[in-house]
Amino acid sequence: MHEGMRRQDVQEAKGCLHDYAALLRWQAAWQPQKVFLVADEEKLTYDALWRRVAAMAVEASFLGVRGDILVLADDFIGQLVSFLALQAIGARPILLHHGMEPEEVRAVQRENGLQGIWRCAGASHLFEPSGLAERAHGEADVLGVLSSGSTGTPKVMYRTYASWAGFFPVQDDIFRVCADTVMFLHGSLSFTGNMNSLLSVLYEGGTVVTSGLMRCRHWEDLMRCHGVNCLYLVPTKLHLLGRAMHEPYAGVSTIFTGSQLLTPDMLRQLQAVFPAARILLYYGASELNYITYAVCDDPERDSANLGRPFPGIGVSIGADGLIYVTTPYHVSGIEIPFSVKDTGSLNERGELIFGGRREAWINKGGVKISTVHLELALKALPGIADAVVLPVCDARRGDTAAAFLVPEDGAERPLIRHMVRHAIKPVEVPDVIVLLPHLPLNDRGKIDRTALHRILGTLQKAARAGCDSDAKCEEKT
Repeated sequence: MHEGMRRQDVQEAKGCLHDYAALLRWQAAWQPQKVFLVADEEKLTYDALWRRVAAMAVEASFLGVRGDILVLADDFIGQLVSFLALQAIGARPILLHHGMEPEEVRAVQRENGLQGIWRCAGASHLFEPSGLAERAHGEADVLGVLSSGSTGTPKVMYRTYASWAGFFPVQDDIFRVCADTVMFLHGSLSFTGNMNSLLSVLYEGGTVVTSGLMRCRHWEDLMRCHGVNCLYLVPTKLHLLGRAMHEPYAGVSTIFTGSQLLTPDMLRQLQAVFPAARILLYYGASELNYITYAVCDDPERDSANLGRPFPGIGVSIGADGLIYVTTPYHVSGIEIPFSVKDTGSLNERGELIFGGRREAWINKGGVKISTVHLELALKALPGIADAVVLPVCDARRGDTAAAFLVPEDGAERPLIRHMVRHAIKPVEVPDVIVLLPHLPLNDRGKIDRTALHRILGTLQKAARAGCDSDAKCEEKT
């Protein structure tokens, strides 16, 4: 707590700010020499980060930046400084995902009516205005986020300062984020989970540690060197980190994660390598913020159980089987209650049991199969380290499934295929089984389903060319 101010006064002062650049400036005035960010070998205090932001803001203002602006930045620090600098001059930054093709970027700009692109490559900054008129906003929006874009050009959704910052006192209390927090996270800030987590630490006056490298041993070194006590990583990355750890690390007191489910094996692994950690699984959405959470202390718990609603958040199940959420903390312009088209149910304790996205269900010969539950069943089989199931539309046979499996080290591949075909119900057996050394991830740390669809397309093309089994097709990819 800041000297001379009660905690409530501090919270009220931060709540009255208008954007996250103002929040950084406020923290830099209070604790200029405290380290806010460690990115591999680079350290930035609150004051040093503010000076970078202020300098970029002057440059962006001189170049005429205003309105809703796409941000293309090479690295984490470039993303963060651009995000804050554009807010400092009243623009609304929208961070782009890494790896997007130029035509995709142009389509996002064109179809969302954006005013330009801010490019940040090291010390080089370039503004490309679109010539489109600045749009009016009905709310006090300070930033934009991208939808997943899984079925077309990503849509831009806007947020006010209060739509995240207003909920930080609640989420930070549950996730135990405070001024003493040293949080490790990894990946692009275009992933709203990363951005929200970083801003929550900024709000509390703590420290963030990250890396531009996908090297778990290096992450471990950073964690031990800088006294990391909180982890925010998606389950896939937690699993990779746990497998790579040299020895247990008792310094972590909190792990919170979402976007994917935690299997029993993942929980056992995390409890072994982080013996002092309280592990929480949350359910949330870019449109809605945090919705439910569960404390995962029992590896035998139901992996699809996403826990109870956060304080002040309402969850209900509609007649259509979809999850509907009532919350004041959401993107601008949507009607509440709102659904992101996830299915689920509520048990007698009021806990949310996740059923997966509606389009992720498979109707196979009249039998409805949840890809989420099929994935959990496959991950539970011995010899399988990870699994993803995709629905596949077949004009002749109807809906089918393709399973992408990562074998454990030393596992015999023919045995895995035999086991899958005999360990689950015959109707649930995937029509295509692909064994991979690892599952592809996008820059947000999530499973890259587009890449998996490309692999599947290659297999299908090879099959049409005369490959008589998925095992032979696999050898060609």
